[in-house]
Amino acid sequence: MQVINLKKIKQIFIILLLFLSMLFCNTLFAEREDSLYIEHRVRSGENLYKIARQYIDKSPTLFLGEFVEQIRFANGISDSNIIHIDQILIIPTAGTEFISNEVIHHDSLCGIYLNTYSLTEKTLQRLITHYDSLGCNALVLDYSNVRGTLFYASENKIARENDLIVPIISHPQKLANLLHQHNIELIARVTIFKDTTLAHNYPEWRPVIIPDSTDTLASKKKYDEHWLNPNNQEVQQHKIDIIKEIISLGVDEIQLDYVRFPTQGHLLDADYGIPDSLTKPNVITDFISKVYAITQQEGVTLSADIFGIVALQHSEDVQNTGQDIKMIMPYLDRIHPMIYPSHFYGEFWGKANPGKEPYYFIYRMCSVLRDEIGDDSKIIPYLESFSLYHNSVDQFTISAQMQAVKDAGLNAGFLFWNAGASYDATWKALEDF
Repeated sequence: MQVINLKKIKQIFIILLLFLSMLFCNTLFAEREDSLYIEHRVRSGENLYKIARQYIDKSPTLFLGEFVEQIRFANGISDSNIIHIDQILIIPTAGTEFISNEVIHHDSLCGIYLNTYSLTEKTLQRLITHYDSLGCNALVLDYSNVRGTLFYASENKIARENDLIVPIISHPQKLANLLHQHNIELIARVTIFKDTTLAHNYPEWRPVIIPDSTDTLASKKKYDEHWLNPNNQEVQQHKIDIIKEIISLGVDEIQLDYVRFPTQGHLLDADYGIPDSLTKPNVITDFISKVYAITQQEGVTLSADIFGIVALQHSEDVQNTGQDIKMIMPYLDRIHPMIYPSHFYGEFWGKANPGKEPYYFIYRMCSVLRDEIGDDSKIIPYLESFSLYHNSVDQFTISAQMQAVKDAGLNAGFLFWNAGASYDATWKALEDF
């Protein structure tokens, strides 16, 4: 009977381990040469989140939480996230070599609006998958909102002093780079004159309410305003500073929203300090022209959302909002009328329930705009992927709207709006369209 030589087996095992270790080290070295990872030695006071923040610019992901998960997985760290001083961590860094500063511009758009609070790694991955299969090419993302919140790490002094920064878009250049790799145009939606925080904190930036003898105690609530004065030069300069900063983040289009005067009853006759020689349309046109000079210099597209009913250009609506399409169009590359049938109240154009007539209303609105503007390539309407009474609509309603745009002779595309990012019906409609 042969006796097992344990000492010899141990020697063979050690040699095998050394061989495998060398092979593994060679593999790691090869990966290092390909910049797939870097090594980090843990120092006192560090945790995974601090380390992730240090390297996220080099990471293959956009969001800190996902990057922490990648580091945990790469190093076999448990859910407790416990690490030790002098521990060597492998930090994944793949996919960060290419940063594109080139602005993308498509002659025809097909895309969606995405509320920034819905922006996650998984949402982007799903969205890009749909875009790649359906041929979509534009994403509208809030870079600011009606509360004055800025969704990126702004350096603006006023924004910082008023705690307006919520940097969900934590690495905007990486976001632009990712979308550009899929030929997606990044459209930054920027709210302008509706700004509840600054209107509250800077009373001198608000329109001046003219009291009358009918004021009651209850009506005094109207002094708690949500609008800035579009004619105030400090207001205009602040918004222009924000626009300049957003352009520097790699976006392809600035989309102005709420670039108008308020239409609430008690604000229609407020004092905006406009001299008798000028009108509200003069004020809005002048502001847009200032922004246009900046976007032209930077090679970025400029567009504006247009209040739905203003598309009809009734003289009263034009004077109240200041949005005179013929005056502002020379300073806009695109116009995005927000035409939502469910928002038409009561009987309109002989239809008792406009929300149930999507084709009719979209077709007629687009036809009016086409005749009004005379340049079909500039008109890209927002279509409703929701209802005023429901969070979503069926794919047939969406298809009817797209067909109406096409039948009206507009070939520059369309954008879809759903504040809750519920676009399942939209994907189905686009697949069938």
